[in-house]
Order: sequence, then structure tokens, then C-alpha cells
Amino acid sequence: MRIRVELPQVKPNEYDMPEVCPYEGCGGVYFKRHGVQGEPKPIRDLTYERVMSYRWKCLRCGKTFRVYPRGVSEAQQSDRMKATTVLLYVLGLSYGGVTDVIWALGSSVGKTTVYNNVQEAGQAARGRRRRAVRGGKKRTVIGADATYVKVKGEQVGVEVVVDDESGELLGLDIIVNENEEEVREVIEDVVEDVDAEVVISDDHGAYKETTDALGLQHQICRKHVKDNVEEVADSIREQTKRKDPKPEGLESSMERLEEDLAQLERLVAERPAEGAQQLEAFYHRYKAVPLPRPGKRHTVWVRTRLLITRLWERWGRLTLDQRREDLEMDGTNNSCERLIGWWIKERTRTMRGYKRQESIRNVVTLTARMGVQSGRYDMTELYA
Repeated sequence: MRIRVELPQVKPNEYDMPEVCPYEGCGGVYFKRHGVQGEPKPIRDLTYERVMSYRWKCLRCGKTFRVYPRGVSEAQQSDRMKATTVLLYVLGLSYGGVTDVIWALGSSVGKTTVYNNVQEAGQAARGRRRRAVRGGKKRTVIGADATYVKVKGEQVGVEVVVDDESGELLGLDIIVNENEEEVREVIEDVVEDVDAEVVISDDHGAYKETTDALGLQHQICRKHVKDNVEEVADSIREQTKRKDPKPEGLESSMERLEEDLAQLERLVAERPAEGAQQLEAFYHRYKAVPLPRPGKRHTVWVRTRLLITRLWERWGRLTLDQRREDLEMDGTNNSCERLIGWWIKERTRTMRGYKRQESIRNVVTLTARMGVQSGRYDMTELYA
């Protein structure tokens, strides 16, 4: 994994006064210096060992408070030290590995401190995401997909929703079975805030039910369908070696079936304007194939009929991008799959798993936010 970011800087001679009194309920806006010498504050940082802090007094409530240089707070670590440990963890190091690197650089932090830094940064990233989603910007096309990660050795589902244009993470939650109710809850929360019109997903039935229930248009990822059709077609070809008997009344043959499978693959790959009509013709050719009773093995004829029927029923959703020329869609769910592949799967590849579900929400949101904006992401926003 590669992520390029800007770290917060420690500026020992620059101080930012608060706009209002930091004490809750006061609201004062006028302050005066309480003493002139200042006090040294030891910090853990890769450059500075201490900085000067100054005490100020609120003229309204009479209470005093400290003002620290930019990049420093009341915490023992500078913002730069916190961000460095977070970056090292996101790049793939374990908590223990991060402590080793920091020690080699001439400072020290404990594993628990690194863990807390990551969780706090993740919570800050989640807050930034929520504010961005609720900020009123319209996101016409969103992508949705699910993946699975381990929590204490058990597989846990993660549903994500992204802005199809920018790849920005818009929604994330833990799910159990990827059923319609769970998927709908995650997508609906995002749709209400961004006024989405189109959802791009794979062809899992939960997305069809969700988009229909929410009155949204649905684009099924054409690459996903293409890969699935090719896989099923190859499996059917392999099964033809069993010489399944041809059903009565079927006007086809094994040779014709081979040709039809190849044509179906071309149809999905090219998605011609007359695709629905071609699939209807295929359907009428194989509609004489009787469906088997529950529990019975599906013959090549049955599987071919089911494949054709499924494609015909979904053709409109597979080709929505061709009809919505006003939107910049390529018919794939690449934005969502890229986020999952790069910023979830790639990070978990170096992990034994998460300890708690809340860590998934924190780490995934943080990693996705840093990754999508790689090269222009300033980690200072996590400590503002």
C-alpha cells in the first residue's frame, strides 16, 4: 500500500488564540495574558523535546487557560507524532512495529498509545465524513458493495457506499447477511443526505429490492456480470461432457448450445442496442426446458435457460448507463471495488483481524479518506 500525505507541523513560535473562551457556558471573547514568562512543556516529537506555553485569562469568567504553539496541545505527543504513528499503521505496520520505527527515529511511544492514536484519528475521520455527506452537496451516482473482514477470528460483513465520481466514502456499517433490510438501511441514510438518483452495485438481489423500494435507478456493474456469465458458461461447457439428455420439444442441440453460450458472452461484453430482443429470442428457444423439482440436479439445458432468463430480466439495469447519457457512468462499480480492494482488503492483508467492530468503522473510514485523497491529504484536519 502506498499513501502520500502531509503531516501536521510543529511551529514553536506561532500561537493561535481561541475565538471564544474554552470553558463551557462562558462565551467570552476577550482575554489578557496571565503572566509573561510562559512555561516549558515537554512533548514527544521527532524534532522538538519541549515548547513554550502561555497562560491567558478570560475577562468574562475570570478563568485561565493555556495556549500552545501550532501542532501542540495539552497531550504529551505533538500532532505530528500522533499523525506519524497513524500513517505507519495505515501503511501496514502492526502497533508493535510502529513503536519500533519511532524508537529507531529517536523517540518512543507504547503500543497502547499507537492504538489510541489510530482510534482517535478514525473517529475524527468519521466526523469529517458525516459533515461532508450532510453538507448539502448532491451526489447523483453512488456505488454500493459489501466485503468481509475478521473480528476475533469470525467473518463480519462491511457494507460501503461511495461517490461514484470521486470514490469518496459516504457510508459504512457492519452487516450480518447482506440482506435487503441491512443494505437498504445503509444506502437510505446516504441517499437522504446526498439526493442520489442512481445506485451502482453487483447483481445481488438485495440491491434490486433496495433501489426499487427507494425509487432509485439501478445500474448493475457490467464487468461483474461479464465475469459471472463467462464463469457460468465455462461451467456449463464442462458439464456438457455428461451428455445430459435433451428435453422433448427443445429445438436445439449440444452444438447449438455451445454457439448460444458464446453468443451470450459476446452479448454481455458488447451490450448492443438490440440486446433485449436477442435475449427474448434466446428465451423462446429454451422455454420448453422444464424446470426441475427442488433438490434435483440442474442439467445443462436448465442452467442455460436460467442464465438467459436472469440476463433478460436484468438487461435494463445492465444498460442504464447507455440511457443516462447525462451522467458520466461507465457501467462499472469500479469506484466502490477500488475502495474495498485498496483501502480495506489491502490493509487487512497484513492483519490477523480486528478486536472489535468499532475499530472497523474507525480504521476503514480513516484509511479510505487518506487513500482517496492521497497526494493532497493534509492530516492536520484530524487534529483541528
